[in-house]
Amino acid sequence: MEDLEALAGRSKVVCPDRVVTPHGVAVGAGVWVDDGVIRDVITDGSPYPDVPVIAMPGAVVMPGIVDAHHHVEQPFAKAVSFGEPAQMWKRLWMPLASILTPETAYVAAKWTFLECLRGGFTTIVDSSQRKAVLNEQVMRAADEVGIRLVASTGINDRFDDSAPAPDAVDEVLGAHLELCATFDRVTPSVACGTVQSTSGPMLGAVARFAAEAGVVFQVHANEHTGEIQHSLEHFHRRPLEHLHDHGALGPHTLIAHATLVTPSELTLLADTGTAVSYNPVASAWKGNAVAPALEMIERGIRVGLGTDATRNDAFRLLDAAEFAQRLTVGLATDDFGVGSGFIWVEAGTAGGAEVAGIGDLTGTISAGQAADLLVLDAFQLETMPSHDLEWELVRFFDRTAITAVLVGGEVVSVKGQPTRVDADAVLSDELQLALDTMEASPIEVVHGPSWHHRPR
Repeated sequence: MEDLEALAGRSKVVCPDRVVTPHGVAVGAGVWVDDGVIRDVITDGSPYPDVPVIAMPGAVVMPGIVDAHHHVEQPFAKAVSFGEPAQMWKRLWMPLASILTPETAYVAAKWTFLECLRGGFTTIVDSSQRKAVLNEQVMRAADEVGIRLVASTGINDRFDDSAPAPDAVDEVLGAHLELCATFDRVTPSVACGTVQSTSGPMLGAVARFAAEAGVVFQVHANEHTGEIQHSLEHFHRRPLEHLHDHGALGPHTLIAHATLVTPSELTLLADTGTAVSYNPVASAWKGNAVAPALEMIERGIRVGLGTDATRNDAFRLLDAAEFAQRLTVGLATDDFGVGSGFIWVEAGTAGGAEVAGIGDLTGTISAGQAADLLVLDAFQLETMPSHDLEWELVRFFDRTAITAVLVGGEVVSVKGQPTRVDADAVLSDELQLALDTMEASPIEVVHGPSWHHRPR
């Protein structure tokens, strides 16, 4: 499986042992890639086109994984956030965001995107309300690394005295769409923080703009107990109900988390066509609950998987998605399959692309889709003998199996090393900036480092 140079060609047929398609695992298939697009998946023994054929024995080719919820400016914090109680965004992330400069936004985003490629993500859905001067640097970083980005801006008018009025948001949000259009692999989105940070009229205005512009509206909802209580005390409605009251739910809306949801709120999500990013690692590390993702999928709610900037490892995310459902649903009901392996592979690939509004572009290995692919070395002790690849992708594979990452048919990472950027140089050149940024940030840490909790 060492014929990696041939993968760089503009037109090729990639022939691994197995291909993960929307219809299941195809054995002995060929994936014809031409000019960055999948032209065909040849499974019936038909002759291949007259282009280089790359035989990859022992390999698996699957769609690149989509991170449906990220905050790409946060890689410098790492373990500082560990052990912190819920709603840490007030104490850590907003203070850290308040001191972002164009330089630190660029370096932080580039750092994140390099981690993401190493971890098997080909698309990142970034949730932010950053100003254009910072967002441009985030997009520049994505462009340099070669990853696909869904980039957002938005307004938190409860925390920003300079925010425009709800009836004047179109100019700011429209300028963001124009900026995104200057980068090849960037798709625009708009976002608000939460019902705590954004007024009802502003939530409605930003969501309306998204629906009219044909882009995704991102918002956090029903994640933490404090948020639920705030919404009930101030609006006499739960967060999802409050969003619905202001016209902010619908097929254009992507809810981050939705962990503390009632049966009626699940019905509300289903009836409005609203999508959800299920973020299981965030629930484990800093949440109050785990989203009922399996029930959401059963009800027809569109679900993708997100890291929420916890760790940029796609296969560990698939594992966490299944594992969290097994613990919170499966144990109590003797459901040992919790949907089976393919559910979580699809949620991490096609599901993520769909909720991000780019399902027509990426997420599956099928004709007409961008060639956003992972080439995996499946011939390893940990993954052989193989009996059920989709379960094995969820429970056995990790990022060490990733031989190559392709975005738009371009090889952007080989065996953990990016092809466009010197990752070692980024680490050595920018580590001090990362440390200085954390030192200067006005964050408030409640839990503190682990050694503070050792018995004395």
